[in-house]
Amino acid sequence: MGAAAAYSEPVSADMDPHEETGDRYYYGYRTIIEYDEDGECVITYRPLTPDDLLDPEEGDVYMLGTLHNRDVERLRSIIRFRLRDREDMTVYSDLKMDWGVEDLPNPAPDISVIRNVRDPDRPRGVFYVSEEGVIPCFILEVVSPRYRNADINKKPDIYRRAGVSECFIVDPGLKDDEISYTIRGYKLIGNRYVSATPDTRGRFYSKLTDVWLGVSESGDRIIVIDGRTGEELLSDEERADKETEARQIAEARAETAEARADQESEARESAEARAETAEARADQKSEARESAEARAEQESEARESAEAELRRLRAEIARLRGGK
Repeated sequence: MGAAAAYSEPVSADMDPHEETGDRYYYGYRTIIEYDEDGECVITYRPLTPDDLLDPEEGDVYMLGTLHNRDVERLRSIIRFRLRDREDMTVYSDLKMDWGVEDLPNPAPDISVIRNVRDPDRPRGVFYVSEEGVIPCFILEVVSPRYRNADINKKPDIYRRAGVSECFIVDPGLKDDEISYTIRGYKLIGNRYVSATPDTRGRFYSKLTDVWLGVSESGDRIIVIDGRTGEELLSDEERADKETEARQIAEARAETAEARADQESEARESAEARAETAEARADQKSEARESAEARAEQESEARESAEAELRRLRAEIARLRGGK
C-alpha cells in the first residue's frame, strides 16, 4: 500500500540543476517588455529562479510538466465538486495571494479555498488579502520536481506565517518516470504548524473541506474520500467517463435482453409452427384412417352384397333344376 506520510525533512538542494544542464531557462522565464530611445518595443526574457515561484508575476512561464498540471486540474475539480453546495466557500487555482505582509512572499497556490469571499465570481488576477478581508483556510500544493525545495520546505512556512489553517503538500515522488505519491499535512495551532497525523490507512483528514486525502494502494494516484459518505470523490472527467461506461453497459445489457427476447420469440414461433405441422399431420392421419375405414366398410358391404347375390343365384339354379 502506498503509505502517505506526514514529515518535513529538508529537501537536498546542492547544485542547481540548470547549472548542471546548462539550461538557463530550466525553471522558466519572465518576459520583460521595455522601450528604447526611439520608442521601439524591446522584448527580452529573464530566466526564473526557484524563489520566483514564491512570488510570481503575471505572465511568468514555469516548467511544471504534464503530470503536475494533470494532478492540479483533477484535484481542483474534485474539491470544487465536494464544495459545490457550500456558498460560503470559493475554490481558486493558481491565483496569487498578496498577503499585505512585509517581507512575506506572495505565492500562487495550486488550489486554495477561501471562506466568505465577497463577489466570488469577479475576475481577479491577484487576491489582495488586506482588501478582501479574508484569507485562505485550506491550501493544497502539488510538488513539481523542478521546484521541489520551494514546494516542500518554503511554502508551508509562508502559509503558516500568513495564517492558513490547513496546508497539504501532495508529492508525486516522480523519479526516472516512476511515481510514488506521498502527502504531508499541516494544521495551524496558535502560530505554529503541527504535522497532521494520518489514520491507519495513511489518509489525512481536512476538517474545513470534510474530505480525506490518501494514496491509492499502488501509490500511483491521490484519492479523495467524502467525509460524509465514505465514498471516493471523482473529478468531472472521471464522473463523465464512469457515466459513459455505465450507459454503455446498460445499452449492452438492453441489446442482449432484446436479442434474447427475439431468440425466445423465434423459438416460440418455431415451436408453434412445429405444433401446427404436427396437428396438420395428425389431421391427415385421421382423415386417412377415416377414409380407409370407409373403404373397408364399402368393401364389406360389397362383399356381403355379392355373397347374397351368389346365394340367390344358387337358390334359383336349384329351383330350376328341381322343376325338371
